[in-house]
Amino acid sequence: QRVGGVIGLSFCSSFPILDAVVRSHPFSTHRSPLKPSLVISIALLFVVSHHVYSGDNPKSIRAVRVTIPPRMDGTLDDDVWKLALPVDEFTQRNPQEGQPASERSEIRVVYDNDALYFGCMYYDLEPGKIVSRLTRRDNEIESDRASIRIDSYHDHQTGYEFTFNVAGVKIDILQYDDGNKEDDSWDPVWDVQTRITPEGWSAEVKIPFHALRYRSFEDSSEIPWGINMLRYISRKQEDDRWAFTPKSESGFISHFGHLTGLQNLPTPRLLELLPFAINRKSYHPATSIEARREEFQANAGIDVKYGLSTNFTLDATVNPDFGQVEADPAVLNLSTFETFYPERRPFFVEGTQIIRFTTFGGEFGPGMFYSRRIGRALGRSEANVATGGQLLDIPQQVTILGAVKLTGKTNDGLSIGVLQAFTEEERATSSDSVGTRTEEILEPFAHYGIVRLKQDLLGNSSIGMIATSTSKRGRSPALTAGSDWNIKLENNTYSLNGFLALSDRRTMSDERVTGSAGKLNFEKIAGEHWLWSLGTDFTSKKYNINDVGFFFRPDDYGGVMSVTYKEDVPSTGVREFSVGVFKHLRQNFDGVNLNRDSRVSGSVLFSNYWRSTASIGVDLGAFDDRETRGNGLYRKSTEYSTSVYLFSDRRNSVVGKIGERFGWNELGKHGWAMELGVIVKPLPWMEWEVEGEYERVRRQESWVDNVSNDAIFADRNTDRYTIIVRSTITFTRDLTLELYAQQFSATGYYENFRTLLGAASFSPVSYTGSPDFDRQAFNSNLVLRWEYLPGSTLFLVWSQAREGERGMYNASFGDNVAKTFLLPPANVLLLKASYWWSL
Repeated sequence: QRVGGVIGLSFCSSFPILDAVVRSHPFSTHRSPLKPSLVISIALLFVVSHHVYSGDNPKSIRAVRVTIPPRMDGTLDDDVWKLALPVDEFTQRNPQEGQPASERSEIRVVYDNDALYFGCMYYDLEPGKIVSRLTRRDNEIESDRASIRIDSYHDHQTGYEFTFNVAGVKIDILQYDDGNKEDDSWDPVWDVQTRITPEGWSAEVKIPFHALRYRSFEDSSEIPWGINMLRYISRKQEDDRWAFTPKSESGFISHFGHLTGLQNLPTPRLLELLPFAINRKSYHPATSIEARREEFQANAGIDVKYGLSTNFTLDATVNPDFGQVEADPAVLNLSTFETFYPERRPFFVEGTQIIRFTTFGGEFGPGMFYSRRIGRALGRSEANVATGGQLLDIPQQVTILGAVKLTGKTNDGLSIGVLQAFTEEERATSSDSVGTRTEEILEPFAHYGIVRLKQDLLGNSSIGMIATSTSKRGRSPALTAGSDWNIKLENNTYSLNGFLALSDRRTMSDERVTGSAGKLNFEKIAGEHWLWSLGTDFTSKKYNINDVGFFFRPDDYGGVMSVTYKEDVPSTGVREFSVGVFKHLRQNFDGVNLNRDSRVSGSVLFSNYWRSTASIGVDLGAFDDRETRGNGLYRKSTEYSTSVYLFSDRRNSVVGKIGERFGWNELGKHGWAMELGVIVKPLPWMEWEVEGEYERVRRQESWVDNVSNDAIFADRNTDRYTIIVRSTITFTRDLTLELYAQQFSATGYYENFRTLLGAASFSPVSYTGSPDFDRQAFNSNLVLRWEYLPGSTLFLVWSQAREGERGMYNASFGDNVAKTFLLPPANVLLLKASYWWSL
């Protein structure tokens, strides 16, 4: 309790931004369910009054220093392996939790001045049934596999995952927050060789020390690390762990065993250079405002990684290009909210476990740093083209001149992340009807800065802060700051987490606008059967972080409650199941009720490894304060929804899913959607995945337009089709061909136009606009990837995009698909080569 009190005082004194947030919060003049001062008091009360994480008595495996490393050939016949004692006591997590593993595994560890080496023997009484499949790197395909997890910081929070299957396919992931969150873009240079034997299968793994980050020690004392080893047997759906964690307990990395025997580890100043060259040929079709264009571009850039110490890394990129990244899917967004797209660009994804600051939604959802603001996409809608004029030139995205980030963790558990990026001024060129050229600035020269700190405490908890700055030429800087915390209590049984944030920016008229937001959540995250959570959050009226962050809307507050019952012990016909109740209440600061959601959902895993999920919900929310687009409140109808999904056994060569959703309200709206998906694995080195979705909505009362201060509504009828195809053909572990293609069609028509009177009544109106739409799109990427040397890659990419409006909302699905391929395509051919140097 004394420790908790000290942490509480330190928390308040170390983060003066909390005071600024509390002073700016909207609760001082509005009704609220929970005041921020009370929020902080409750947070400190829980910290002071509960026992903190104490950890377990871990297993240990000893690494032996050697002078001659083993040959990396997948066999364990080197004399060096005889020097190390193996560990072999693995425990099932699935399907028979707590029972000894059904097949024996032996792991040995040795090391030299350069790397750790693992000698792994996975015995199998039926080696002919071992599932070996070849696929691209980082694709966790259904097959027999094993994994080595290393907590080299020994902070019980951060883990490096090195997973490999029988075919030698590598999966490397950086885990954090005790393994609850991960970054799968992390791609270090390491080696694994495997071999199937009459006794099972074996593997030799080499993990260079420069691939890891660890605490530095000035003396020659033994350095303790955390470690765990895992094995998965596909035909049995069996998960085995060396350091076992029961399902009734939360946490993963905090339960690791100990890797002992490490002494005099190197302290390299690693320098990695990744120069790259690009040739790109683009073909842009003619449109109503744009002439057909062909462009050839040759470009070059470099990525640099420099190890400042064993635990801090500096990453830099100059003139980066991400042409090999999969295209964003086309979507139909008729809401008042911006579409959120996840980040896919490697530089901004890798290492952001320190910089990321999530506010609402999932871990990769809205937050105070949304890296896609940097180098954002541009389009024709950005440019102002005079009537009868033509668009002569427009960039596809904002050019990133350069970016640098510093990430790492001190020996005292302070994680530090700093990111700086500069983007170029971008202009569009157009001509009017008489040929006069005009240049327009679409995006000014800009600088983005982010500083993120996070301090480990109490063994398995953390507190942190973030500050961001966005400066664009000709505009005043936009600033944000925030503090967050995640306190684990009672040996990881409970969690108290949340954040407080402040935004400060100026409008185009140079008016200063400040706002705040916050969230507090208390939950039971471990237990044999019952889990629950209780939370509250708010965003003030003038909160805005969208210069470099992402959030959906300001001006609301509310509470969320959930209760879940789960059963993990297999019974007749069922292996596990869960059922939960969710409640969500929300209103704005004018006292308008926005949401009163209630939902019941459940999931069951059957004995044959088929899975099913289902849910039913109702929203009794009274009003929508955004649907009229600034023209007053709109009285909503009670909304009902239900869904059911079924997934087949993923071990089969053909894996399928089917799902249906239904929605309706008291105004006569009715909606229905179906999803179908199939994964086909015809050969051990080939995989095809096809997903299709059809959604049909009728009589959805919706906003259409604002005319002379009147909000025009109508009944909207929409049909949406989406078909996505993905394929991976793996020629070798280092040579793959990947396909992504999406066919998208969205049609809608409006009827029964009327003017909104007040918030709930209407008057018929004769509306002369044409809001009906028929949107078609096709996007594809075909990527040949060859890692011709470790860390060095060649990409050959063909991208194609077709999009257009046909104006035929009643066309059939087949007609829309056929006509999509009559739309003129935009094609890009790209050749990108990089070469990895380690100095």
